[in-house]
Amino acid sequence: MENNPEIFGFRNLVDGLRNDEASRTFACLYCDASFVKGMIYPVDGGNAEARRAAELHVEKTHGGAFRALLETREAGLPVVQEKVLRLLYDGMTDAQIAEALGGKSASTVRNHRFALRKRETESRVFLALMGLLDRQRPDTQRFVQYPSTMSPQDERVMVSESEAKNVETRFLEGDGRGGIVLTGWPKKQKDKLVLLKRISSLFQRGKRYSEKEVNAILRPVWSDHVTIRRYLIEYRFLERTSDCSAYWIP
Repeated sequence: MENNPEIFGFRNLVDGLRNDEASRTFACLYCDASFVKGMIYPVDGGNAEARRAAELHVEKTHGGAFRALLETREAGLPVVQEKVLRLLYDGMTDAQIAEALGGKSASTVRNHRFALRKRETESRVFLALMGLLDRQRPDTQRFVQYPSTMSPQDERVMVSESEAKNVETRFLEGDGRGGIVLTGWPKKQKDKLVLLKRISSLFQRGKRYSEKEVNAILRPVWSDHVTIRRYLIEYRFLERTSDCSAYWIP
C-alpha cells in the first residue's frame, strides 16, 4: 500500500479495495488484481459479481483487509500492540491473549487495549486538526506521495507539490498530442523521482501491460526509454512479473 502506498479514504482501507470509476473496476489495494463492474467471476464453484469477487480476493489472497493493512509500514504499531490487535481480531479473550503473550496478566492485556483505544482517539483528533488546517489554509504545503512499495524514504527526497511543478516545468514539455516529452534528465534523485511519478501517470492503474506496450508508451517520452523503464521498476513505480511478461502500477 502511493501501496499509503498512496493515501486512500477510510472506506477503501476498511475494504482493501479502490472503487475506480475511471476504469469501472474494483481494484485491490495490495496487488494488481482488479474486477470489472458488470462482469461475473467464478468463485468457489459458484459465481459472484465484481465487488463480491474483489472482496473474496482480498480475503483469500491477502488474509483479509485487516491483516493486509496491519502489515503495511503506515500501521506503525509497536510489535506487542500489533500482536494484541491481531489476537483481539481473532476473537481471543483477555485471558487467552495474556497466555499468548507469554503468561502475562489479564490486567496487562487491558492496559494494551486501553493504549490502542487511546491511539484511536489521538488519530481521530489529529485527522480533525489536519482537516481544519486544510479548510483554513488550503494552500498549506503538501509533499508529493510516492509508492509505499518504494525503498524507505527520507528528507532528501521530500518534495513539496509546488517544487514538483517547478521540476516538471524545467524538464517536461507537451508533445502537442496530449503526451509529454523529457527535455533533459536531472542529476538530483528527488528531481528524478518527481519525473518518474509523472511518467508513471501515463499508465492506467488496474491494467496489465506487455513489455512491448510499455516501450510504446515510454519511447515518445525519452530516446533512452529502456533506462526510464528500468528506473520505473527500480523505484517501484511499476511492478513486473519475473519473466517480464506483464507490467502494472502497484
